[in-house]
Amino acid sequence: MKKIISRYYFLIAILLVISDQFFIRLLLHSDLAAGLSDFAYYLSDMLLNFLVVLLAIIVMIRSGKWQKINSRKFRGSYLLYCFLSLLAFVIWNFVTFFIFPPTKNEIAYQLDVPTFTGATAFLMYFFYPVIAGPIFEEMIYRGLVMTALEKGKKWGLDVLGSAALFGILHISNHGWVLTDFFVYMGGGLIFAVLFRVTKSIYWPIGLHIVYNGIGQILPLL
Repeated sequence: MKKIISRYYFLIAILLVISDQFFIRLLLHSDLAAGLSDFAYYLSDMLLNFLVVLLAIIVMIRSGKWQKINSRKFRGSYLLYCFLSLLAFVIWNFVTFFIFPPTKNEIAYQLDVPTFTGATAFLMYFFYPVIAGPIFEEMIYRGLVMTALEKGKKWGLDVLGSAALFGILHISNHGWVLTDFFVYMGGGLIFAVLFRVTKSIYWPIGLHIVYNGIGQILPLL
């Protein structure tokens, strides 16, 4: 089994990305999900994403790729890289705010937020976007995708592929708007470069959590 996973790692990675981006959405738009409450619907979404990530981790471990993203070495320079990455996000957000319209994904979320109550509000305003979402997305789009594309690392294909798929993830459910794609792809590039220079999945996960957390807290101030 280990040899099979290693041999077909790239193909398995593609199938997992397709599952993460499209198959889950098909399930959530099926008649089966139509009768779910808001909390059950969003919880199902999170659990399905968790299942894909769990499979991705198993595949990375069985193929020997896990060691390439699991470095726990600490260097002071990594903190500097994280700060520079956060600064890059601030600049990118400033630029896109003035040259691009709000993304459909952002608009849809802002329209849904007032409808969240009770446990749904906690799940969708804090836990999913700030904790679970960043972990899931980094495991798939940095850990899985960039190790699957490591043969193209010399030409930056791992970084570009990761960023492009990250951009597609955030627009595929709300309309294929080119400016929206560039907004999210830019963010994906920042996470991918941080992953490349630190050689550890934990730094982009940490930055993603901080970035999303700031985005959720600022509107409350």
